[in-house]
Amino acid sequence: MNNRTSMRTKSTNNTLLLLVILLCLVVAGLGFHTYNFQNEVQQREAQLIDDKERVTAQLDEELSKYSSLLKERDALKGELKQAQSRLLQLKETLRDDDLSRSKMQQFQMEIKRLRREREFFISANDSLQLETKRLVALQQETQKALDLATKSQDSIQKSNRDLAERLTQGARLTVSNLAARGVIQRNSGKFFMTSRASRVEMMQVCFTVNDNQLAEVENKSFYVQVLNGRGRMIGVERNEKFEDGSVVRYNTKTTIAFNKTAYTICELVLPVQQMEGGDYTINVYHEGSMLLSTILSLK
Repeated sequence: MNNRTSMRTKSTNNTLLLLVILLCLVVAGLGFHTYNFQNEVQQREAQLIDDKERVTAQLDEELSKYSSLLKERDALKGELKQAQSRLLQLKETLRDDDLSRSKMQQFQMEIKRLRREREFFISANDSLQLETKRLVALQQETQKALDLATKSQDSIQKSNRDLAERLTQGARLTVSNLAARGVIQRNSGKFFMTSRASRVEMMQVCFTVNDNQLAEVENKSFYVQVLNGRGRMIGVERNEKFEDGSVVRYNTKTTIAFNKTAYTICELVLPVQQMEGGDYTINVYHEGSMLLSTILSLK
């Protein structure tokens, strides 16, 4: 009986010892697992902190580059500001403590995308600047060509004006062979020249209208004006006003059918009183312009 009791006691002790050993092993394993788990959590937290710092640095770098671009690239300012705003939003979101590794990966992907956009903006702006330079150069060349064309046109217009002026000048009628003399008319109708003022009954004025192939074929009027030494007209004074506002005082008016060939005109000017000795001025006008003048001296 005692032996059986002793054996049962010994078996129980062995069982308890075994359970204690197993419990110790379980506790040791659980402690080891807990230690590893804590180490892993700490490592992950440390990695997240590193990732956060790295992403923050990348965001700051991109923000700095976008800020520089905004100062230099006026043509893309709208797009750059939008991208810069997205970067600022990312940076603000990054300050949240509730971050996971997947979110950090999303941040990095967004940064890469914004970086590609920035590089695209730079490339597009550079292309735009090159195109702008090309257009400016083309505009300058076009302006030079336009200036040359304008100068050429101005030169042609001036030449045309000069030619038109020469043609106008060339179409103007001229007279020559202007001669004046005091005359006496006999009963036979013949005229005899005299230089004695007391015997002069009238003054005969002759001149030639020169030929002109540029002048129009039409009626042309010529005016003879005779002035004494005091500048007063002899005979009856008449006046005619022209379209340009000029006025001609004249003694006689002769109208001819001009046909481009020379034509000789002779006019008689009758004094209203006896002629006096001295110099007389004879002027010939066509329209409002004086064409020729001469002096007749009477004794």
